[in-house]
Amino acid sequence: MELTRGANAPVNSAAVSLVLRWGSGREVDPQALLLDESGKIRGNDDFVFFNAPRHPSGAVVLEEAASGTATMRLTLTAIEPAVHKVVIAGSVEQGSFRDIDALTLTVRDTGGVLLSYPLHGSDAVTAMVLGEFYRRGGDWKFRAVGQGWSSGLRGLAEEFGVEVDDEPAPAEAISPPPVTPTPPPPVPDMPAGWYSAPGDLTRLRWWSGTAWTEDYRPAFPVDDPATCPRCGRPRHVPRFGGGGPAACRWCEAEVNGLLESWRGRVWQVLATGGPSGPAWDEAWSMLRFHLIDESTGREALRPLAIAHLERVVAFAFADGEIDQSELEDFERTITTLRIYTDLGMAAQHIEGLRQRMLRGRALTQVKVGDLPRVERPDLHLEADELLYLDVNATQIRYLASGPKQASGRLIGSSKKFRFVGDGAGVELSWAKMVAVRHEYDTVVIQATTARGGGTYRVPDAEYVAAVLEGALRVAKRLVLAPGQRDSRAVPQDVKARVWQRDGGRCQQCGDNRYLEFDHIIPWSQGGATSVENLQILCRKCNQQKGARI
Repeated sequence: MELTRGANAPVNSAAVSLVLRWGSGREVDPQALLLDESGKIRGNDDFVFFNAPRHPSGAVVLEEAASGTATMRLTLTAIEPAVHKVVIAGSVEQGSFRDIDALTLTVRDTGGVLLSYPLHGSDAVTAMVLGEFYRRGGDWKFRAVGQGWSSGLRGLAEEFGVEVDDEPAPAEAISPPPVTPTPPPPVPDMPAGWYSAPGDLTRLRWWSGTAWTEDYRPAFPVDDPATCPRCGRPRHVPRFGGGGPAACRWCEAEVNGLLESWRGRVWQVLATGGPSGPAWDEAWSMLRFHLIDESTGREALRPLAIAHLERVVAFAFADGEIDQSELEDFERTITTLRIYTDLGMAAQHIEGLRQRMLRGRALTQVKVGDLPRVERPDLHLEADELLYLDVNATQIRYLASGPKQASGRLIGSSKKFRFVGDGAGVELSWAKMVAVRHEYDTVVIQATTARGGGTYRVPDAEYVAAVLEGALRVAKRLVLAPGQRDSRAVPQDVKARVWQRDGGRCQQCGDNRYLEFDHIIPWSQGGATSVENLQILCRKCNQQKGARI
């Protein structure tokens, strides 16, 4: 819509940009004056010009004033109720507005041009009211004016109540001192964050969650896409689609630096107490304090969350057993992390970790005596003998001439351990067995007799070893070899020190997935459960190492 002098039009947008263009080589300085009901400014802060380009409320900002163009942003919904009119003016230092060619005022919003006003045949004045935004019936309207003063900017300023000195003092000297209002009484349920300072709509004050602090910052409009709500500076808004406004280039570097520090703090919190507690809440308050969008923090948290779940699993498997509390802690950690970040992209990996924990828990239950029952009618057992295991196996004997293999069946019952093969056989009571472990796809039996021990290749060696270990524990009343060697259980502080030393990565291949704590000198061969004798290996490298030094 094109206006002529004296015409008016409604402005239904919450925020607009006012663009002033001219064709000559002269300079035009734009101004805005926020007037109350009397038609005067309330104070010098209501005069927005080149030396004071931003109103304290952030509702009127002079964004650009260059040769041939000037831009001013107005957030109409943020203008204080006491302001009834915003006068848009301009001034020149040399010549007059009659010398300015093609002077045009355009009002835009995010959808495009709302109205334009070409100022043809201007008078020989050096300051001019170009137009004005005014309230009418609760809405905003714009009127094209085009009238001015030959006395220049000084005459315009005095007309609307601006105090003009012969030698103007710096802007900070004439600005009224900041008001420190008495804060409202604390609200116990109010989360930590920035809230409007009582009696001062231009500032925000920090609520720590329990008390008001002395931290203040300017308040900027949050519903204006062309303005960064964090620093109040202009940001690019695509005019023809292309998504929302671009990131604020002024804040980008600062936010990236703060996020880097935040990631380090969050990882420290995860490593010491997990995703809960006062330290965790304080980490998220840190984001709000620096006015970093929570969605940015959620995105930054995702890789840390996955790494933390890996760490939880590795710590749980450090002693080779998974108890119910460790399984519940794993599931609780997943549930909590999903509140703070989207783990959908890692769903398959997390499910793999879950299945590993569930299998570890199932094997642990077998080891502590929850043994399976196998029915084999064709197998002759004693009257009170229970069958726990019957699988195909290959016995491997290491001779001077080389390894010798014999196929057969490996049988474990409540009475004894047996291997029945072609031309070979072993029968061993649980009293003569010392320990059971699995290596690769084999089960290694240690016994007090030379003929009793051996190595057996079986399907699912981990499960077979768990059943034999459980049967051994039951037979020995949960005591394997009391007082013979250091406990296999790894204390929590030892886990943390080894993890930190090895950087949470496999010490052979550098992978950071499916990690396990490994005894460098195997525990079964007398290796201590200490920081010096433990290392981080991925599952593949750990299986390849086995129990060999």
